[in-house]
Amino acid sequence: MTHSTERGRPPAHEEPSPGINRRQSVASINDSSAGNPEMPGHEDPYTDLPHPADTLDEPERPHRIPLRKRLLRLSDLATLPAVEPLVDGIIYRDTLAQLAGAPGSYKSFATVGLSVAVAAGENWEGHRVPRAGKVVYVAAEGATGLRARILAYCELSRINPEVLEGRLFILPCPIQLGEFVDVAEAIELVQEVGADLLVLDTRARCTVGLEENSATEQGKAIHSLETIQAAAHCAVLSVHHSARSGNAGRGSNSWDGAVWSDLRLEGGDLMAKLHIEKHKDVPAGMDYHYRLIPHTVSPALMAGVDEQQRQTLVLVQADSMSANGVRTNLLAADKNATQLLNILRTNLTHDGLSGSAIQALASDAGMGRTAYYNAIKTLVERNTVKNIGTEKRTHYVLTSVAAAPPQAA
Repeated sequence: MTHSTERGRPPAHEEPSPGINRRQSVASINDSSAGNPEMPGHEDPYTDLPHPADTLDEPERPHRIPLRKRLLRLSDLATLPAVEPLVDGIIYRDTLAQLAGAPGSYKSFATVGLSVAVAAGENWEGHRVPRAGKVVYVAAEGATGLRARILAYCELSRINPEVLEGRLFILPCPIQLGEFVDVAEAIELVQEVGADLLVLDTRARCTVGLEENSATEQGKAIHSLETIQAAAHCAVLSVHHSARSGNAGRGSNSWDGAVWSDLRLEGGDLMAKLHIEKHKDVPAGMDYHYRLIPHTVSPALMAGVDEQQRQTLVLVQADSMSANGVRTNLLAADKNATQLLNILRTNLTHDGLSGSAIQALASDAGMGRTAYYNAIKTLVERNTVKNIGTEKRTHYVLTSVAAAPPQAA
């Protein structure tokens, strides 16, 4: 015997009539089956359950706080947290920032070093890093060569790469800011990691399909990044190419107004200048100068890797420069480092001296133990001296940068 229904449910090949939802269809069938022993609708176990199709068009909505509950009085403004630096003078916590520069202006070298410094909790090239944070670095143009750049910065900055494990994460593909799925996954990712900094290198690779010159299209990308930022309360640094003329970011200027920090990098011939175009609530307008040092990562850090693949550049703080580019005062901003450098120039032979011998010379000149360690660390960070010994048995030599006394302006 063929039945038109099974347990009060329409057969798979039949659809309810237009204008009648699935619950109504089941109810009408149950009514029509009353008194029919072959259609026991009064025993239908599905009567009180919604059909899965009834919920397909009802996506989950995030909890929304009504606007009236968001209103602040003047006295409430005092309770808002003060802005906190992630890298003092450069990037601030829980803000949106952009770094614009022409191709070949060393943008990636700057962002790699900055990311390593944040993850390690070490100051970045003269800028204070108050505390360590977790970093997600989106290498949207590919991760090739990134390992050498990271390890080179670690080696020159005396950072143990092991401290980066579980603190610096690389995503070797773009996050498409115009795609809902990518943005949703990015939110989950930064929340899971507990990211303090998200770097997008580059923005163009993360906005494929969004018209670069359209304020409306780029507004969607900005909204996506702000959503990710709000989810993890992290800083977001977007790296972008500058226009052919000027140093502002290429395309719509909607980004210039939306970001909290607008950073602009000019570079070439192993020199770079970072201009702070804008910070919203802290001083801006400063220029910071850097130089690029060729460096070959030691085989100890990249065992089994060809020497050519271990060669890279490291962006470090430059010495004070005059308007015509002549070095004017090597490390003049740091009195102890300058004093120690003069001691080294006077006493170091071609073969250099051990750390303990240099410390003894510094002590004879009236320099305390802490001042010595800070000074020697500064000189190493700026590639003025180099440790050719080991971590425990240091042995320092002067580099070519400090081979001669600074010239007068």
